[in-house]
Amino acid sequence: MDCTNKSRRIAHTVFCSLALLLTTQSGCKGPPSTEQSIDLGDHYLEFGEWQKAADAFQPVVNNSPGLWRGEYGYGVAMANLGDLVTARRSLETANDHSPGNMKVIEALADVMYRQGDSGQLFQLLRGAGALLGRKEPYLVLGSYAIKLNDNDSALLALQSAIEVDSGAVRPRTAEPYYQIAVLQLTLGNTGEAKRRLRQAYGVSANDPRVNEALQRQGIALEPASALPPGV
Repeated sequence: MDCTNKSRRIAHTVFCSLALLLTTQSGCKGPPSTEQSIDLGDHYLEFGEWQKAADAFQPVVNNSPGLWRGEYGYGVAMANLGDLVTARRSLETANDHSPGNMKVIEALADVMYRQGDSGQLFQLLRGAGALLGRKEPYLVLGSYAIKLNDNDSALLALQSAIEVDSGAVRPRTAEPYYQIAVLQLTLGNTGEAKRRLRQAYGVSANDPRVNEALQRQGIALEPASALPPGV
């Protein structure tokens, strides 16, 4: 058995035993604290035990409305149980109380996508991109736009990811260049795809996905193939 999986199973068994002990003791000492309930709920989320997670988070949502960790956990659990209306309500509350939290934003975006609310989905991710000035919301937006066959929005989102990932504050990454190259190849724009791949190569010459894509396009993996980054 894989050592990591074995460790996770042991940790799960120990945690469940502690949870059972906590539940047994609660009859004498009162209900678990908010922090204990959140920790228990987080554990159940990690192992995909959605109903148990919902049961752990529900008292937190009821007794401490607006506490983002509780609202987030309950929202994720309810989304996986199929109650998208309740999930969205909790995740929107979590987003209001923890703006710019990508974990919350991605969970809320998933619910909006599953509800077919592409307008609010795009607004959420564009707003997060503007607020954070980071590539991550735009990359997520690009992936959803591709799923929705909105290639124009996908291109704009990925171009925005390139613009904000300028490297002035944090290291520039090849990811948005690679993603936009893949999209351009799908659209049949081979010349533009090659340009983006060569930019990606200039940013990260050791990225195996970029190297493989370049080789498929007949471009040598050598310094002369690299292009400077930019829109």
